[in-house]
Parts: sequence; structure tokens; C-alpha cells
Amino acid sequence: MTQRLLIVDDDAQMVRTLCDIMGLHGWEARGVTDGRQALAAVEREPFAAVLMDVRMPGLNGVETFRAMRAMRPDIRVILMTAFAANDLLAEAEREGVLRIFPKPVDVGAVVAMLRLATGRILVVDDDPDYLQTLTDILEEHGFAVARASGLDEALDRLADGPPAVVVLDLHLDAVDPPAAVRAIHQASPGVLFVLYSGHPALLDQTSRAVPASWVRACLQKPFEVRALLEALQ
Repeated sequence: MTQRLLIVDDDAQMVRTLCDIMGLHGWEARGVTDGRQALAAVEREPFAAVLMDVRMPGLNGVETFRAMRAMRPDIRVILMTAFAANDLLAEAEREGVLRIFPKPVDVGAVVAMLRLATGRILVVDDDPDYLQTLTDILEEHGFAVARASGLDEALDRLADGPPAVVVLDLHLDAVDPPAAVRAIHQASPGVLFVLYSGHPALLDQTSRAVPASWVRACLQKPFEVRALLEALQ
């Protein structure tokens, strides 16, 4: 199904160019040239994601993002900028912007980020508190999240549709970690893994036991939120 994307930039030619490019990548792209038009568009119709410039007259991109989140808390926003405004951008990241790309934008990276952001992430952990924590963090940053408390439940979740990424705790009760990775990959061959564990040796052994192309990142617990978000990006 074609997904709708809103592109916001005060450079009308940039908007037209990005709409054309994203259309070639399968998106139904709409474009506007300022923050107030963007807010009106988001209020009027649903968008899977928003790609927006930071520096615009009137409402800038960060201010517009905040107003969008007030209207639609689950909206997924990617910002782009040619200017350094570190404090402002750091605030936007903390408040849930998916990614901030420098201009001129790397279109391939933007497309990959949009596919991830509008796909699902499956989190698998048998610790209910940690599972809830990771789910909350990812949802706060605009990701669609499914969760499972074990391998069998994870395989059931895959029947609902393939996720973009599986975030997998390797220390599941009575399950061999490489076997768990292989079982999920067999059920959903296109998925990428972010593996994590509090046991460095287990991380190393598992990453060596499965093809490197399957694994996006290995994280040792406890890891910072930024490390997980960077692994996904």
C-alpha cells in the first residue's frame, strides 16, 4: 500500500524535487512551503511521516514539529538542515524527532530511515519491565513497536507481518541464542537484528555464529538510549 509523506521546505523547488524523488521510491508525496501550511495539512489528513526543513520563516521546523506532536503524538518526523543549531536540534532529538539529516540530504539514507520508521520493530525480552521500557522509548521516538516475551510469541508476532528490525535479548530462558536468531530469520528472511545482552561473551559467540549481514548491531546491557536509536538509524 502506498504511504503518504509530507515534505516541508520554504524552497519550493526543493519541495518539488523531493516529491518527485520520493514518488519514484513508492511514496505518495505532498509538499508545502511553511510551517503553518504543514500544520494545516497534518490536521486535515494522516501522513505516515513528515520530512521537514529546520530553517524556515515564521515557524521553524522544530517549532512546527512540536505543534504537530501536540496534534498527533504518534507522528514520525525527520528533520533536515544546512545550518548548525546544536542546542535546538538536541532538544528536538530528545522530544522525539526520528533523525536530523544534513543538507544536501542523502536520499538513500532518508528512504532507508523512512522505511524503518513506518515499518514495525519487534522487541523480544523475557524481562517484562525491560520489555516495557524499550517499547516506551521506541514509541516515544515515533516507531511502531510490537513486543514478545519469548521466542514462541515472537514467531506468532511475525505471522502478523514482517518487521523491519527485531531487537532481541539473547538471554531467553531455555533457548539457544543462535538458534533463536535463525528461527526468526527463517520466519522473516528480510529482517535485521539488533542483539543485546548483559553477557559480552554471549553477544560475541552469537554474532559469530550467524551471518554478519543479518546483524545491524550488538549492544551490551546496560546501554544508553542513544546507542539503540543510532543502531536503528
